[in-house]
Formats: sequence, C-alpha cells, structure tokens
Amino acid sequence: MKDLWAGQAMEEKQKEVLAKMIRKKSHPILKKISRQLALEAGSWLVVLSVYYSMFDGQMRPWVGNGVFIIGILQAIAFNISAYLAARNLIQGDNLVSSLSRYIIELRKFKWISLFSRIIMMGAILFFFLYGLEMNTRRTFTVLFISLIFAGQLWFLQNQWSQKISKLVRLKADFTIPG
Repeated sequence: MKDLWAGQAMEEKQKEVLAKMIRKKSHPILKKISRQLALEAGSWLVVLSVYYSMFDGQMRPWVGNGVFIIGILQAIAFNISAYLAARNLIQGDNLVSSLSRYIIELRKFKWISLFSRIIMMGAILFFFLYGLEMNTRRTFTVLFISLIFAGQLWFLQNQWSQKISKLVRLKADFTIPG
C-alpha cells in the first residue's frame, strides 16, 4: 500500500473539500449510522409511548417511571451525539494528526458508550424489578437477563476495541518512514 501511495501522483484535496465529502448525506458510513440511529431511536420511542399501559407503568411509582424514561432518553441522546460526532471526523491539518485526534475521541466515546448502555440496562431492570417479590425462579431469571446484558456489554466493548485498533494500525502505517 505504501508503494502504491508513494508511486502515484495523487490529487491533493483541501481540508474543506474532505469535510464536505464526510458531511454529505451520500456518505455510506454516515448513511448506515443514520439508519441505525433512526431504527434504534424509533424503537425506543415506541417503547416509551406504550410502556405506561403495556408494562403497567401506571401501577408503578413515579421514581420507577422516571428512571425508566431517563434511561431510555439518555440512550437516544447518546446515539444522536454519536451520529453528530461521526460527521466531524476531520480535526487536523493532515491525515495523521486527524487520525490521532479521532483515536483519542473514540477511546473516550467507547467508555461513554459503555456507561450509557449500563445506565439504560440498569434503568430497565429497575423499572421491571421495582416492588417485585423475589423468589428462586425470578432470581434465576434476573441472573440470566444480567448475563445477557453483560454479554452485550462485552460485545460492544469488543467492537469498539477492534475499531480503535484498526485505526491505530492505519495511523502506524502512515507514520512509519518507508
């Protein structure tokens, strides 16, 4: 790849041109993120619109309802912030400095993402378990659900780590003198 890069004359693009390309609605990665955002936010909004009647929200105290609503809304807000962050990738004068800053931001975003998911999962569990008398069967069910949540967190953490590792390797490829 380095030989190909060094051997061909490339047309230089200005920072503004690259920024326009990234912000375009036709950018495939932004389209994918946008679709995922719409699907997830739409799904959570449907859950919020029916939880009061379908999940007996009217029979639960305001604390349980508030925690549930806040947990879901913060997850939607995080997804929107992720989309907005993905639109502003170019933050340096050159590719290497831009990648360096982006990697730093992704590392922060990884932990915010995991924390956001923990808050949402905790809010859901709190809502459904509040005031519930626990017995052996329910305890095992909660443990099973907690294992599923832990598996989702591990999967999410793994995805973030792989994305960041790929970018670190890409940056290293551009910075190694050849």
